Amino acid sequence: MFGTIGHSRVGLLLGAGVVAAALVAGCGSKIDGLADGGHGGPVGHSAASAEVAELAELPGQEIVTLSLPGGSYTPSAPEGATDDYRCFVLDVPEQGFATGFQVIPGNPELTHHAILYRIYPEQVADAEALEAADDRPGYECFGGSGVPARDGDVLRGLDESDWITAWAPGGEASDTPDGYGVPIPAGGKVVLQMHYNTRAGTGSDSSTVKVRMAPEASGLKPLYSMLLPAPVELPCPADGPQGPLCDRQAAIADVASRFGRGSAAQVYGLQALCGGDPGNPAAGETQSCTRTVREESTLFAVAGHMHLLGDSITVDVANPDGTQRVLDVPQYDFDNQDAVPLAVPMQLRPGDEVTVTCTHDPTLRGKVPGIPVEPRYVVWGEGTTDEMCLGVLIVGKDA
Repeated sequence: MFGTIGHSRVGLLLGAGVVAAALVAGCGSKIDGLADGGHGGPVGHSAASAEVAELAELPGQEIVTLSLPGGSYTPSAPEGATDDYRCFVLDVPEQGFATGFQVIPGNPELTHHAILYRIYPEQVADAEALEAADDRPGYECFGGSGVPARDGDVLRGLDESDWITAWAPGGEASDTPDGYGVPIPAGGKVVLQMHYNTRAGTGSDSSTVKVRMAPEASGLKPLYSMLLPAPVELPCPADGPQGPLCDRQAAIADVASRFGRGSAAQVYGLQALCGGDPGNPAAGETQSCTRTVREESTLFAVAGHMHLLGDSITVDVANPDGTQRVLDVPQYDFDNQDAVPLAVPMQLRPGDEVTVTCTHDPTLRGKVPGIPVEPRYVVWGEGTTDEMCLGVLIVGKDA
């Protein structure tokens, strides 16, 4: 597929943050929830669970707790918007491999997602410059950490995302598979991105992240999150209410007015990445994207993410032996986005194809709390009331 699309073109259209999304990454014994759960339509955030399992201690490893600067932050969305994306540059007291994670949301009503990004030593100055240039705690960040990529290879940025872990509603403490860990480089830092939905709540947030660290000499193999974004091109139903934002270009302009011109580039870039026509895409409730595996790896778990209009999501792997569905969520639940571990880890080889397919339901508009009633053409967007289609593969590599 990528033979006809130059990497530089995709990079210009996608930018560094095509896949900033709310979903839980990580895998292990505490991952559950998507395969059998259903809903009658998403209903918003869950305030709290009855009991939260703590991240387990392991011999020879240390659990570190990362906190927001000053201990708390009071979200404030830009004028005309209801979503506040805020990034914080944090020190990591230990380097080596992260083997367990637990995100503890301080204000679940406000918190849409949290993503922890790995910042390599050569990126630290850029991250700190972003923070210094903002007059509020941290810095504003749509579409990712906002830190420039190390080598400009957009596909590698998707195949080996700098995500360390992430939290979305329903996320619990998680462990990496035995023998694997997420590499944390010496001399680097981390960026914690918090996405707050001020439509859902008010007040301050004091979220924390617990990370269990194994030393670099532990001999663990590296674990990565492979990101599979697909376009969202959801028109207003022909037999439903119509309005000015039912025009695609008007809808894209609206997203760009709230999140910047890069958000419009993401809409067009996803079409280029996935073999569509950026100017005249095939609109519909169901959209998909197929990518080719470039390096051998072991697939351990899969997660999917959409927003409040999400209806179903699947991820398939095709190879010379046939096609295997590795994620099947027939009734998507925004409040339950945990990754699903494979019963038996699967080998991915160069040339295999992975496909994410999402179906969104525009008729949920006006029925689900938190979704504006005004009809609109829905595209990929960072806001809770916009939409996304994203699959995440948790893969391990030998080196």
